[in-house]
Amino acid sequence: MIIIIGVAAIVMVLAGRNSIDETEKYVQTSTASSETGAVVTSATTPTTTTQMDLYFHNDTSTKQTSIKGFTAVASLLADIDTDQVIAGHNMDKRIYPASLTKVMTILVAAENLRSYDDTYTFKEADFTKPVEQNASMAGFKAGESVSAKDLLYGAILPSGADAVIGLENLVAGSETSFVKLMNARAKELGLKNTNFVNGTGIHDPNHYTTAADLAVIMKVANHNVTCRNVMNTFEYTTSRTTQNPEGVHLACLLGGRLSGFYIDKNGNGASDDTAKVLGGKTGFTDEAGSCIATTCSDSDTGHTYVCILVKCASTEQSVSETMSMYEKYLPGSKAKIPDAVTVTTATTKAQAAAATTKPKAGATTKKAA
Repeated sequence: MIIIIGVAAIVMVLAGRNSIDETEKYVQTSTASSETGAVVTSATTPTTTTQMDLYFHNDTSTKQTSIKGFTAVASLLADIDTDQVIAGHNMDKRIYPASLTKVMTILVAAENLRSYDDTYTFKEADFTKPVEQNASMAGFKAGESVSAKDLLYGAILPSGADAVIGLENLVAGSETSFVKLMNARAKELGLKNTNFVNGTGIHDPNHYTTAADLAVIMKVANHNVTCRNVMNTFEYTTSRTTQNPEGVHLACLLGGRLSGFYIDKNGNGASDDTAKVLGGKTGFTDEAGSCIATTCSDSDTGHTYVCILVKCASTEQSVSETMSMYEKYLPGSKAKIPDAVTVTTATTKAQAAAATTKPKAGATTKKAA
């Protein structure tokens, strides 16, 4: 999952300018219900192993991503169970992560919360900054007391900046203090090309990471049961409160963007394959472009895989190129994905991609976030 140039292994310790506008539809359902104003989540006190063996390696079997019309500036596909990097390019290139940042946000929150039943009461001032930044919101309101569990879902499914603010204040008292925890965790994980300035992913030139570092964060988050459950849920309703009597219905952006797409590993053109996308996170800012991080399970191998793509030409391209990565490089795949070709001056990269990495049958065209 992490590439070290010229070295076969690395050991790591676990422990838009202003537009993150992400909207769409979904699939799975998980609902938390309660009497008005009450929190009835049954989450236990968070416990997370602070150290774990994380060996990421590449060798002669690691392939350079070579797909016709590929638009992603950087890519990485790796086996989470064997820690083998299967394919990628520009994996150590510094990039802007946009809302992929929120995977680290919920990981740090989950590891530092006293209890998932703890609540944060929103203030009017909490909404000033995200509104000015035109950030995506989950839908919480001033005066509303929201459980930590609901904040975690709110930060990932609709990419809610309000939910992130709630987590930052609940865990550390402020954004500044919370970001210190994020950077300390990144250092603990050995991420030398990552620096966080905020918990939302709103653009800042000093807020950066790499595809390789993102893959580590995704793996560690998937080892945290709570984080994995949040990232793999496509629809969720928060507990009812006075401000939101029916709760807040949270729609997963990734789920909507996956609609109509599937991994055609056996190459027969149908969605009957053994490989399935489990979940993940999307992101977009003008500077970061369309970013996507997903995990996939394959019953053929019994393994779980992570795929990171950053700065794709569009939202549609980020999803179709993710499918192409899985189809071309998953072990035993029979899918026919053409190798990259030289793009002529008459054909732009995006045009070539649109012609060669089409959505699967039944997919609908969606506006890029």
